[in-house]
Amino acid sequence: MKKFFQFSESINGSTYFLRCLFSVVLSIPFVIIIMIFLAVSTSEYAEIDFQNPESFDQQAFQEKIESNPKEYLEALKDTFTPFWVISIIISLIPAIWFGIATYYKRVAALFQESKDKIFASLIAFEILADYIVFEYGWGSESIIGSFFAFAILLIFIYMVFQNSGIEEHEG
Repeated sequence: MKKFFQFSESINGSTYFLRCLFSVVLSIPFVIIIMIFLAVSTSEYAEIDFQNPESFDQQAFQEKIESNPKEYLEALKDTFTPFWVISIIISLIPAIWFGIATYYKRVAALFQESKDKIFASLIAFEILADYIVFEYGWGSESIIGSFFAFAILLIFIYMVFQNSGIEEHEG
């Protein structure tokens, strides 16, 4: 199990693809924690009486949010305590670590001589591309965002389908 999280060895393209899918599986605890956080904060804002759940009026709650969305967001922000921050970070660490280790192993297979420099450059490009896409949008919203989203997709396709020339991968 330890070798899956280490930054050593190399992997082939199909293993890279499968490990990328498994990174999504490792993100499930994060999604669950976010859903629980939203449920807790919403139930506090809606003042739901769990002893008498029939008293909850969905329409009134929806109108309360629509009439003053800033108040709802403020209540959501007030619910965001250090417990939730730590829980979210802890739930993300395995998925991010596994994903970056997977990326490194595939870069190590494709570029044996300068793997560290290329890995650092690709990580920097990925961070920049994510920022551009999230900040400016993509598709009809932003041509530059679309360019970066397309570049990320091309890098992923290259990493999956390019032959590394290594006979036996050990990662």
